[in-house]
Amino acid sequence: MTERALHRRGLLTGALALAITPTLARAAASPITITVGDRALELSVLRPAAPKGVVVFSHGAGGTAEAYATLLEGWRQAGFLVVAPLHVDSQKHPRKTAYNLRSSFPLRIADVGAAAGWAAAAAPGLPLAYAGHSYGSLMSLMRGGALEGMIPARDPNAKAVLCFSSPGTIQGLMGPATFQTLTTPTMVLTGELDLVPGMVADWRDHLRAVEESPAGEKYAWIGKSVDHGLAHHPDNPAFAEASALSVTFLKAQLLGDAKAKAALASRTPTTAASFWRR
Repeated sequence: MTERALHRRGLLTGALALAITPTLARAAASPITITVGDRALELSVLRPAAPKGVVVFSHGAGGTAEAYATLLEGWRQAGFLVVAPLHVDSQKHPRKTAYNLRSSFPLRIADVGAAAGWAAAAAPGLPLAYAGHSYGSLMSLMRGGALEGMIPARDPNAKAVLCFSSPGTIQGLMGPATFQTLTTPTMVLTGELDLVPGMVADWRDHLRAVEESPAGEKYAWIGKSVDHGLAHHPDNPAFAEASALSVTFLKAQLLGDAKAKAALASRTPTTAASFWRR
């Protein structure tokens, strides 16, 4: 991590706007603690009986895996081992006060890498996807190759990137070339009400990852009445459609599921959301 990246004013101010709402439900997850450098990292692990693939999930700023219980459980039921680190910016992290946004950014990157490493040892040989919500989506996009010219965080083992919303455009960090190196299959799920006060004034900013990256296996789902918190609001009428689509994407990209691939290829807009691919 370079000093140039760590001092980005837009990153520090923007991340403050990405905190999620309080926990809605407790995830049926097993907590595991590993060591990363000189600190302890808690992982929430949702393990199916016979894992077929791995999803490393990065929560939004201030959040926890618990807040996304319904979403993550859906992935587990589909056969994916879900591993979600508790980042130091989480309101539930025991040492939250020891870190600020400048110091937590590189630790988030280290967290998702460590989570993937743990999963590789716990369930070797399985295909891997990175997923995230909001600030967590930035972590996932970088693992898929975004920002590679500034932050070398790409994981060559990544088969897919799944983003529920995004942090939008972080001034001083994201330029015209940010997503040109994002060659990993990517899906972004956002909405026409997906705004972040002080950071995202136009919901279309969330589409940059799929609009500006190299074409091929890039998808966007845009809910008509969906705001920034869809991923942790299963009570939203659009949640079921978005969650099911995320499973379809993971099955297509990680498992090579022919039915899932056909569903993505033939999908059309619904009454709840528009959909496009490139």
